[in-house]
Amino acid sequence: MSASLSDLIPNPLKQINFSLYFWGQGISLIGSWIQSAALSWLVYKITLSTSALGLLTFSAQVPMAIFTLFGGNVADTFQKKSILYVTQTAFTFVALLMFFATIENASFWYFIALTSISGFIAAFDMPTRQAFVVELVDDKRDLPQAIALNSGMFNAARVIGPTIAGFLVAFFGEAICFLINAISFLAVLTSLFFIKTKKGENLTSEVKADFKAAYNFTVSNKEILISICLLSMGGFLGISYMVLLPAIAKLILHTGVQGYGLLMGSSGIGSLVAALFLGTRKDTSNLINVIKRFSLLLSISLIGIAIFQNFISCSIFLFLAGFSLISLAITTNTLIQVKTPNNIRGKMMSIYSLSFIGLSPFGALLIGFLSNSIGIEPTLIICGSILFLADILVMKV
Repeated sequence: MSASLSDLIPNPLKQINFSLYFWGQGISLIGSWIQSAALSWLVYKITLSTSALGLLTFSAQVPMAIFTLFGGNVADTFQKKSILYVTQTAFTFVALLMFFATIENASFWYFIALTSISGFIAAFDMPTRQAFVVELVDDKRDLPQAIALNSGMFNAARVIGPTIAGFLVAFFGEAICFLINAISFLAVLTSLFFIKTKKGENLTSEVKADFKAAYNFTVSNKEILISICLLSMGGFLGISYMVLLPAIAKLILHTGVQGYGLLMGSSGIGSLVAALFLGTRKDTSNLINVIKRFSLLLSISLIGIAIFQNFISCSIFLFLAGFSLISLAITTNTLIQVKTPNNIRGKMMSIYSLSFIGLSPFGALLIGFLSNSIGIEPTLIICGSILFLADILVMKV
C-alpha cells in the first residue's frame, strides 16, 4: 500500500530541493494573491474608475516589460538562489509599505508608485524563478511535471488567496491583507535557506552568450516563435477579464467584495485544474497544436463573460478563461524549456516573461480607458473577437 501511495506523489515532489521550494513558494504566493485582490478592490473603492484599474496593472507591468530582459541576463550570470533572496526580501518591504499606506489613507498615486516598485523587482524575480526550477530537478525527464506543478502551486494560491481576501476585506479591511503578505514571504525565504545547490552550477562556460543568440534561437524555431506570438496576444487582450473583474463584480453582477473574491476564485480554479491536468502530461510532442487550441478557447471565454451576465454563467466562463490562459502559458513554458540550451535558459525565460507581460500593461491601459468610453461588455467582446481572428489565422500556419 505504501508503494502505491508513493506512486501517487509526483516525482519532482520526492526531491527535497524542489519540495522545499514548492511549499515555501506556495505559502508566499497565497499571501501575494491576498494582496493583489485587496489592492484591486481598494483602488476601485478609492477611484470608482476602470481606468484606474487599467493604470494599476500598467504601473505593475511596465517596469517588468522594460527590465525583464536585463533580469534574464542577471539570472544567467549570478547565483539564482542569491537573486531570489534579494527579490523576496524586497517584496516583503513593499508589502509593509502598502500596509502602512492603507492605515494612513494614502492617495491612489502612492499605491501606483509602490506597484511600480514591485514590477521592477518582479523583472528580476520572475525569470530567475522560472529558470531556478530546472536546477531543483535531478532527472530532467521530470521537468514538464515540475513546470506544471510550479504553475499548479501558483494557481492554487490564486484560488485560495482572493477567496481569503474577500472575507478579510469584508471583516477587517484591506490593510490586514498587506500585512499577511509581508509575513508570508518568510516561508519562501526559509525554504531558500535549506535548499542546497552546487555553487556555480548555473554558470557555464557559455554564459556570455548575448541576447542576440536567444533572439536568433527564437526566430529560427517556428514552434517557439508561434507560441510566443500567441502568448503575447493573450497577454495583451486575454488579461482584459482580470483587469475589469472588480467592475464586473460591482456594476454588472451587483455583488460585493465576497462575490468578487469568489469570481477571482473561479478563474483561479480553472487555472489550477489546467496545471493539474498538464501535470499528468509527460508527452512533449505536438505542443504547438495544444497551444493553438488553448488560445482559441480563451477568445471564446472572453466573449462568453460579456454575453452571459449572471453570477453562475460568469463564474463558468471565468473558469474557462483561467483554464485556457494558464494552459497557454504553461504549455508555452514547457515547449521553451524543453527546446532551450542551458546557456541561454535565463534569457529565454525573460523572453517568455516579456511575451506574456510586455504588451499586457498597454493592453490593461487600453482596456481600462476603452471600457470607460464604450462599456465593459463591448470591450470584452472586442478583445475576444480580435483574439479569435488571430487564432484562426495562426491555425492555418
